[in-house]
Amino acid sequence: MKTTINEVVVEGLILKTTPYKENDMILHVYTREYGKIGIIARGVRKMTSKNARATQQMMLSEFTIHLKKGLSVLMKASPLDYLRHIEENLESEIVANYILEYFYRYIEENNPIEKEFDILYDSLKKLDQGYPPLLVYLLFNVFILDHNGVSLDVDGCVICGSSKVVSISLTDGGFLCEEHLSNHTVFDKAVLKGFRHIHKIPLEHIDQLHLSNEVIRQLIPLMEQFIEEYTGVILKTSTFIQQIV
Repeated sequence: MKTTINEVVVEGLILKTTPYKENDMILHVYTREYGKIGIIARGVRKMTSKNARATQQMMLSEFTIHLKKGLSVLMKASPLDYLRHIEENLESEIVANYILEYFYRYIEENNPIEKEFDILYDSLKKLDQGYPPLLVYLLFNVFILDHNGVSLDVDGCVICGSSKVVSISLTDGGFLCEEHLSNHTVFDKAVLKGFRHIHKIPLEHIDQLHLSNEVIRQLIPLMEQFIEEYTGVILKTSTFIQQIV
């Protein structure tokens, strides 16, 4: 981070933009240095604004700001990564908006955590690079569980530890073997393997995940049930996710 007497220069991803007054905009930005902050960008809605091209939602920019409690004030913005390919694919754009909404609504302000910044940027970058949007969505939901202190048991049966698992239990929080199946649904081995892998393989190693579209589509409602049951997270963009599954 470069500093002068009156200003700081930060790198950040724009989560949301909110029109303010006639020509101003409030930028909700997740920065590596300060976490999630608000920045008021004066005059940025004018056609002549030099900062307009670097203050769009869903892009990485460098901001020169007067850092203040509450809203900081933008002095200059420069684009670093437009992530423009996301908007070329409807599914990618929907998943990206889901990710941005979670960070905007559920990430604490002024609490910089490098892992969170990396997850945010890596998720958007993978979408920009053309990775399967719904696979990125699954991996990001693993982050949501982790961020809310939820760790599912995917190493064996949650009751006895057996590696010969046949089902996934919402109530027990992980795999079940045939002996402890009770009334739970039996899943195909590919689904069970995929469920384990999305919890074991981090986003940066997405190339190691080889899941069929069918497996991904079966995993999505399972993960969404865990999100609903264990975190209480409700996102408006979830409605659009259902339209592409």
